[in-house]
Amino acid sequence: MPGGLVDRMLRDIATDTCAESQASLASSSGADVIFTHDPFSAEAALRQRAGSQQVWMMCHGVTPIVLYAVWSWGVPEADWRSFLDYSDVRTWIDWELEVWSRVDRLVFPCPEATESFRAIDSRFNALADRAQFVLSGAAAPVPSASSGADLSRSGADLSGPRLEGKRVALYLGSAEPYRGFDALLAAAGILSPNTNIVIVVAGPPSSKVPKHPLIRALGRVDDVAQLFASVDVLINVNRFSLFDLSTIEATEAGKPLLLHAVGGNRAFLRLGAGCVMLDDLEPATIAAGLTHVASLEQSTLQALGRQSRECWDRQLTPRHMWERHLALYDAAARVRT
Repeated sequence: MPGGLVDRMLRDIATDTCAESQASLASSSGADVIFTHDPFSAEAALRQRAGSQQVWMMCHGVTPIVLYAVWSWGVPEADWRSFLDYSDVRTWIDWELEVWSRVDRLVFPCPEATESFRAIDSRFNALADRAQFVLSGAAAPVPSASSGADLSRSGADLSGPRLEGKRVALYLGSAEPYRGFDALLAAAGILSPNTNIVIVVAGPPSSKVPKHPLIRALGRVDDVAQLFASVDVLINVNRFSLFDLSTIEATEAGKPLLLHAVGGNRAFLRLGAGCVMLDDLEPATIAAGLTHVASLEQSTLQALGRQSRECWDRQLTPRHMWERHLALYDAAARVRT
């Protein structure tokens, strides 16, 4: 309701976001296009634009922003569907739909990335249908000379007898509810302790990761390149997926991918990366996927890794992303002229 807790939270986020972007907006008077990366900044740009200026919104969220805020920071243990009947959640989804309808271009990394918005509210369908797509690209930072020592201090030195002979599967990211970390923990709970796999968890504080014989908590790891060099496979069990940076980095590292078949994760399969897909996030499904990866012949695992690297080489480098952005700008310029 207006003035309620959720409404106040979103208004505070809007105020902070617009304050941070105001300097950029103030310097945009001579620009043909104002690029924004969230609906709050997009609304501010629409309000301030002059003449024939266009406002484009590059979409980075996996859900409407109010749902993300209430779910992640309010009741992360709840099912996201339970929030959709809240009057203030509906009000702010209505607001976001209105912003989407007014910007000149919506840009997503891939068609699959619109899936979550379509599932949450069918009114996003028509708006997502007019979106443009610029596939992301990335490259892991070059390891520094001191990164090995830093990695050791962080607990990410994955050598040693505890892991000898085990496949090492990496969960990399936050424990926000859309990432499905709770589903992964539930799956680990039904695996036999003798399963030939260890799940290393990088991102969430170690204190927040339950003790388990098949789970090793690393906390924050800064040297992502060395981390990938130390593991066998990446796990992504997102409930909603845009087109995750960590998964792109895993393709560069030549790693097989164990992915929930949702949103942008499905794009990696379409693009030819070395994927093993999970149909759902039931504990038994994830456990079966982990068991399958643990039982693969080393040659099969290596072949999947080569597929991932070849996918990155063909389509996911920073150069590819830059060229795709330029192509979109050129197409937009031709339309305007």
